[in-house]
Amino acid sequence: MDKLISVVIPNYNCAPYLDKCLDSVTKQTYSNIEIVVCDNASTDDSVEILNKWAEKDDRIRVLTTEINQGGLRCYNRLFKEAKGEYIMIQDSDDWCSPERVAKQAEVLDTHEVGCCMTNSVYYYDHSEPEYPEQPGSGVVTINTYEDWAPATIMFKKAILDKIPGYNLFWDRVTSYDRYFILDIMDKFGAYYLDEYLYHVKARHDSDHRSIDLDDENALRKLISYDIYLFLKKQRKKTGTDHLNDNNIKELKKYEQKLMNNRRYIADKMRVFACIQIDHGNLKEGRKLLMNAIGIAPFYIKNYQSLFYMFKSKIRIGFASGSIMISDAFAEVECLINFDAI
Repeated sequence: MDKLISVVIPNYNCAPYLDKCLDSVTKQTYSNIEIVVCDNASTDDSVEILNKWAEKDDRIRVLTTEINQGGLRCYNRLFKEAKGEYIMIQDSDDWCSPERVAKQAEVLDTHEVGCCMTNSVYYYDHSEPEYPEQPGSGVVTINTYEDWAPATIMFKKAILDKIPGYNLFWDRVTSYDRYFILDIMDKFGAYYLDEYLYHVKARHDSDHRSIDLDDENALRKLISYDIYLFLKKQRKKTGTDHLNDNNIKELKKYEQKLMNNRRYIADKMRVFACIQIDHGNLKEGRKLLMNAIGIAPFYIKNYQSLFYMFKSKIRIGFASGSIMISDAFAEVECLINFDAI
């Protein structure tokens, strides 16, 4: 194997993680790579860090944008800039094992598929690392694939002639990567390599685990994964789907149907709140829960999650020594009094 492989890395305000990410990519056992990084108008010192790495390793090429274009457009730009025969995705807050490039490239060399995915290890601040168990290596189809680790893919650049990157329907929301894999899998085939070659820094403020309710796309982001599942179900049943057919009118109609379901939206918001609570970000979790209660005040799961937040707050307080038994009752009163929260 001597073909050039492009490693593409979008970045936005991930300065604390860039060194670990780039260190893992530059130390790959397969050395004939180019590393193309696109900084999406970061406000931290990301560009300075990236330029220092580019000075040390001439395989690194740094692109920048003047305004934040959103993750999807940043990826699509990287796909166009990539010169390699294969393109490997790497998120800037994650890292990979030294043999990742070599092993995924070998799969693409030896199998008639459009992309290769791997297993991942998830690292949380609040718990031990998670090692998901998957059914094993082999060719996967849309009937057997269960949305494993979209960030792990390597794909043949030639597929971009038929699937020109991420579909702009998903702009400023999530699941664009899952739909991209679904499309590749259906049209070109895919292989799953059941090895822990990708390492995820599961941050509470990452795009997939947080929601900004002030963002104009917040509701679309809340439901984007379920929109993806809807399209996947269509594809499995009929061989195509609304987005593949460019039937945006019908897709928007289904999207609006979900948005009009108050209990459904409240539950989605509640799930994001619990993610924040699990990571110890109780202030944001409380804010999301109060919004969920405001949307669906008679939805019992909202109050179960509120009690879960209370227990988490007490547990964290006891562990840090910042709260005493006598303070617990004050916490209960605060949680019950919604106006004070």
